[in-house]
Amino acid sequence: MRSRRSSLLTAISVGLVVGLGYPLVDVGLACRVPISEACVWGKAYLPLTLGISVVMVGGIVAGLLYAVLRWRHRSNSRDDAV
Repeated sequence: MRSRRSSLLTAISVGLVVGLGYPLVDVGLACRVPISEACVWGKAYLPLTLGISVVMVGGIVAGLLYAVLRWRHRSNSRDDAV
């Protein structure tokens, strides 16, 4: 049970970091020229983009990472049983 909890917490943490980091990096790259249209629109839509990115990108990353962590744990426990 403990490995399931730690896998879930790790996956959620990484999902949040990726979900929050992606829009910030995107706006940071767009704002290399501060008066560009991409920078202005990126800053204007940043709150909306953060909310969507955490749910969509972060959720997908967290789900995939959790599946990989559980799969690795299962394959390790099967190898130990033999």
